[in-house]
Amino acid sequence: MTSTSQTSSAGDSNGVRITAPAPGVARISIDNPPLNVLTQSVRRELGDAFLSFNTRRDVRCVVFGSAARAFCAGADLAEFPQRFDPVIARQHVENAHRMIVALVELDVPVIAAVRGFCFGGGCELALGCSTRIAARSTQFGLPEIDRGVWPGTGGIVLLERLVGPSRAKRLLYSGVRLSAEQALSLGLVDEVVDDESLDGRALELATQYAGKAGLSIRTITQLIDRDFRTGFRDHLVFERERFVETYQTHDAREGNSAFFEKRKPQWRHA
Repeated sequence: MTSTSQTSSAGDSNGVRITAPAPGVARISIDNPPLNVLTQSVRRELGDAFLSFNTRRDVRCVVFGSAARAFCAGADLAEFPQRFDPVIARQHVENAHRMIVALVELDVPVIAAVRGFCFGGGCELALGCSTRIAARSTQFGLPEIDRGVWPGTGGIVLLERLVGPSRAKRLLYSGVRLSAEQALSLGLVDEVVDDESLDGRALELATQYAGKAGLSIRTITQLIDRDFRTGFRDHLVFERERFVETYQTHDAREGNSAFFEKRKPQWRHA
């Protein structure tokens, strides 16, 4: 029988859903319908879950799954205006960085099973996983540039790690959306499957990994990712300061206003 647990923060019924679909496998998904956007509460719960997985010897592989419409459509834009206060901006980015570090430093394989919208912070989460399997319906994108900001959850260096600096810059400068097949051709995802096959394929691969020698899997992960993890933490220190500064600019405010007013932003480049 599949065991299910759901956690949520006080005053917020949304959070994450964790199940155990097979021996040694944990499945986690964002449970914030309809589009699974990332509130600060959701980020906190995801960070808690990733940290807990690293201490559990019964978890030998993790599937990061999707709902029907979205893996994660990105940040909750209603929270953006709070970041115009530098104190809150720092709190937000520190919370996001805690979450992504906990994911990147997981010593067990994490398979992102991505369906529907995978934008912004959701795309950064997928990039932080070990492997990405995408349903054909998936759309990927890092559209932050059109809000006058940029991906602030480690996504810039995570993207560059997968597709190289030239392609990463092109995607980040343009904010373009990618289909699953386009993402595959760029190396952003590892495999594309039909929508109805996504969950089964992810569980098949997770079960295979979970059936191997767990301590050796953990050691392989640590050895491959050792240098990257050190550099990633260093990158986040620099990124944190730039994040706070960016949200104090005119263009960040203008991008936020233009989005909600459904108009083209008027950049001052300041």
